[in-house]
Amino acid sequence: MTEQELKLQLAEVAGTWVAAIAVVIGGLFGIYQYLEHKSAVRVDRSMAFVERYQGNSMLVAARVKITESQKKHAIQLNQILQDPTIQAKDLAAKYENEILKQIDEDQLNGALEQLFTFYEQIIMCREMALCEADVAEQFFDTNAQDLVHTYYPYICKVRTEWHNPNQFRKITQFYSPNLLC
Repeated sequence: MTEQELKLQLAEVAGTWVAAIAVVIGGLFGIYQYLEHKSAVRVDRSMAFVERYQGNSMLVAARVKITESQKKHAIQLNQILQDPTIQAKDLAAKYENEILKQIDEDQLNGALEQLFTFYEQIIMCREMALCEADVAEQFFDTNAQDLVHTYYPYICKVRTEWHNPNQFRKITQFYSPNLLC
């Protein structure tokens, strides 16, 4: 074998290795781009929920109605929660009665059901990995958890009245798994 033939073989082997490395790097870059695109799509879906939450007139009206009701009844609820004469065993029942009275007086049933349904939808989007969990968490989790904790007596009432122990189960398991009816 001549020196030139040896150089040609080395060049051929080196070229094959360079091509193989380029294919591997290109494949890894393609996978990276695919994953980034997939994440961007999930973020876009999450932001569509945010736009709906902030722009849908029915959801906004439901949130406003609930907020106004909470302001109106805050003093009564705080009096119950801070009353030193109420025994710990009676506190939950008094709080539950006050919340249910507030819902009836201010006719919050529809508003609560709209928001509970919306929060269940965003949870399903997250569970199916169609929405970005971090984005949904930042925009929705605090409000949803507060709503579930505050109006849990209503959820229990609906489950009893409708004979459906699974009503709003997704939001209660996600936001308040320790609360039981």
